[in-house]
Amino acid sequence: MHPVEDAVSETAAQRLQRRAVSVPVMLAATAIGLIGLPFFVVAAIVADVARGRPKLPTLRIYLFLLQYAINDSVEIVLAPFLWAAAGFGTRLDSKASIARHEKLQWWSLSMLEERADQLLGLRIEIDEASEAALADTPMIVLGRHVSLFDASLPSLMLQARGKHVRGVVMAELLADPGFDLIYGRLGSVFIPRDDGPAALAQVQQMTDSASDNTAFVIFPEGRLFRPSVRDRGLAKLVEKNPERGARLASLEHVLAPRPGGVLALLAALPDADVVVFDHEGLEPFPKLKKLAPVVPLRDPIKVHARRIPRSEIPTDADAQIAWLDDVWLALDRAVGQR
Repeated sequence: MHPVEDAVSETAAQRLQRRAVSVPVMLAATAIGLIGLPFFVVAAIVADVARGRPKLPTLRIYLFLLQYAINDSVEIVLAPFLWAAAGFGTRLDSKASIARHEKLQWWSLSMLEERADQLLGLRIEIDEASEAALADTPMIVLGRHVSLFDASLPSLMLQARGKHVRGVVMAELLADPGFDLIYGRLGSVFIPRDDGPAALAQVQQMTDSASDNTAFVIFPEGRLFRPSVRDRGLAKLVEKNPERGARLASLEHVLAPRPGGVLALLAALPDADVVVFDHEGLEPFPKLKKLAPVVPLRDPIKVHARRIPRSEIPTDADAQIAWLDDVWLALDRAVGQR
């Protein structure tokens, strides 16, 4: 597999057309944010003081978003040089090229983690049992998705522990040129929401040429949790598959999992264990506007990871779907108990 070309099912012309919009927009937004920094800082402080917010949450959010834009712009500027260093795109899947791209990705993730801690009070804690669950690779990581902030959390935790990470990312994130230019070159795939066969083919391809030290991250819910989305999804599932609908009817805190991508990874990685990646503390903040009024947070984000040995996972596809449903029901109960 050639990571940068096969990361998403689109033509070269479509890719160039998209980047002709997303790249200039991000660079312009970063430039405006930096040039207007004194004005925006004063305006944010005035707005916070007028609302009686002495901890200046508006200022904190602005500075964090500016850091995000700076990171994206650095990735945009460096991407062509990394492409040229990889034989003008002919060796993007070489170990040297992947190492260079991972170094840039890690700089961006760790910088954002530092700013999230300093500005927003988003601190991460992990217990010893969860630490042990993330120790061995290869692994398939099933993540719970309740906030925009948790999308990069598994990658951050795994890269900090020396793992290579390949993720299943929704194609909507191609609008972010940093994701677009870097993640695909590292073997992650951007899957379409409404084209199941194409998505499955990309997930299967993602396992090609992976090392033994690779973790494969997927969010089986496919989108952010919302009660309304949960209810609509369960209603559709009852119509399509009454047995699964009845089995998952009690879900309260998670969406019904979509089994296609998980089954594709299980089939392609017969020796990989599964790690269920959960967290607590982000539930009240699905989007930035919910977080903005309360930063900095006082309580840390607690990470929970549970490892399931491959020997405990069925080999039959139908049995694997039932197994995944049971895993998600257990996750739902754990969230409810917290």
